[in-house]
Amino acid sequence: MAILVLAVSAAYWTLENPPMDEIDARPPAAEELEAVAGSRIFFGHQSVGANVLSGVEELYAGATTRAPRIVETTEPPAEDGGFIAHAYLGVNGDPYSKIADFTRILDGPMGESVDVALLKFCYLDVTASSDVPALFDAYSHAMSELAWRHPDVRFLYTTVPLTTDPSWRANLKALVGRGDQAGPLDNVAREEYNELIRERYGASGALFDVAAVEATLAQRPTSRAEGADRYFVLNRALAADNGHLNALGARAAAGELIRVLAPDVP
Repeated sequence: MAILVLAVSAAYWTLENPPMDEIDARPPAAEELEAVAGSRIFFGHQSVGANVLSGVEELYAGATTRAPRIVETTEPPAEDGGFIAHAYLGVNGDPYSKIADFTRILDGPMGESVDVALLKFCYLDVTASSDVPALFDAYSHAMSELAWRHPDVRFLYTTVPLTTDPSWRANLKALVGRGDQAGPLDNVAREEYNELIRERYGASGALFDVAAVEATLAQRPTSRAEGADRYFVLNRALAADNGHLNALGARAAAGELIRVLAPDVP
């Protein structure tokens, strides 16, 4: 019976929510690319962040604007000019370790050397087992404290990435206790966290809403329901797997990041 239910469920999602072939992946304006190229940025992340940075490289490769140097480091790059310094922070599944790493780095020489800084969690950091209000409180408190200690740094805020609708194989694994933290209840928790982020930072002009980019569909909504809860999923047309971005998704997310990084460009 369970296998039959899973098969019916898989057929439903295949028919009702097919992968989209096209989305609006409009590249940033040349003025925005130029503004970001001259900025000094620190970006703390894990693997989805690496996808976004690959998208940044692709956008600049297709433009006439000089690209910022992208350097993996926790220390300020020695050379003059704009850069995106980035580092893989903490451990996936432990967002508090990422907050601690980000705070330590920004309270060091990096905090005296950058114009902009942001920390992005992984989808594995917010799951059905997460205490979402506690995590949001820890994140928002840390960011407020950093902003107070570093008034010359513009801090950006981010939503947490999503995962795709689970395949029938993933549903079967979850049924036997081998879920991959990419099921409906995990995305419900991510939507709860992302709504808290949007409520706090949505009007600030400093929100990089990667979840909204990932949930973009050209023709059908990505809204789902799990009981009384509404949530969103990663569009399969943007996905390399159940949680990472393909080249199109990377460019779409990178374009949004560049637009947020360059807010004063008309």
